[in-house]
Amino acid sequence: MRNCKFIIMILLLVHSSLNTKAQDPHYSQYFNSPLTLNPAFTGYYDGVHRLATNFRNQWLSAGTPFTTTSVSFDTRLFQGRLDKSMLGIGVVLMNDRTSSGAYNSNYASLSAAYHQSLDEEGTQHLAIGFQGSMGSRMLDYNQISFTSQFSSRGFDLSLSNTEDFITQRAVYNDINVGAMYNYLKDRKRIFLGTSLYHINQPRMTFLGNDAYTLPSRFTVHGGSSFLVGVKGELYLSALYIKQGVATKTVVGAAYGVSLQERNDENVFYLGLFYRSKDAIYPYIGYLFNDLQIGISYDLNTSGIQDSSRRNRSFELSVKYHFFDPNVARKAMPWN
Repeated sequence: MRNCKFIIMILLLVHSSLNTKAQDPHYSQYFNSPLTLNPAFTGYYDGVHRLATNFRNQWLSAGTPFTTTSVSFDTRLFQGRLDKSMLGIGVVLMNDRTSSGAYNSNYASLSAAYHQSLDEEGTQHLAIGFQGSMGSRMLDYNQISFTSQFSSRGFDLSLSNTEDFITQRAVYNDINVGAMYNYLKDRKRIFLGTSLYHINQPRMTFLGNDAYTLPSRFTVHGGSSFLVGVKGELYLSALYIKQGVATKTVVGAAYGVSLQERNDENVFYLGLFYRSKDAIYPYIGYLFNDLQIGISYDLNTSGIQDSSRRNRSFELSVKYHFFDPNVARKAMPWN
């Protein structure tokens, strides 16, 4: 039964890749993967440099058919020369694959953003960000069973798949842009951003008779954070994405509590998020010194759960902020 479910998932993935407007891989912890959400996040963080890694296992009960991994690093240039404004640069590496390796997607991006200060204190910034990417999608169709290969003895991979494959790899160049407004003062933060990925809608196809292009992805996101009590801080977040005909809305909140009174180097986070018509997921995080770790676990609420009551997705995020010991922290752990 598990192998049957896995084959079904692979066939659905290939069908979406070959014949429909497929969607980008996504993270439930989008707030912990800033450069895959909006290039305007580049360089906006507390500290000198930032390193972020994310790992997602999707639909565990189906044999873990989908895994997504990304690593990003960003830093700032000309610090001290731009008054309260900032210039950030960064790099993103991402891989999305099936556990069998039949389908594999990779991309690498260079990212830059300029954060213009809007007041003398530097409490408000307006940012514009850009990303240039090179991506590839690889399909090993020798590992996939097609309906034309089904015989009286089951699937026979020696039979023709009848598909007009012209290549196993589709390579493309990509352009992404974003903008964001940030306000941060006295531990109160408000932000609102928007981004547009795949502006050029790059063409990619595995079939000779297919003119598939990657549809643009439009995103609006925002949130706020403020103090609650002596040791606590509340974080609110919302996200809307539209790509092709698919849309996604996420809302949620997390509460961070210092294990010692107002200690920004030792914070425990507990949150809950809802992705419309898809999943609800709890979030647990812990910030210790320069390292922040987050774990979430999707509880599926969509129709796919009818085929398996155990469909779940696990996600892990790790962020490391490099701090200057001579500079006071601004307490911006949340994107």
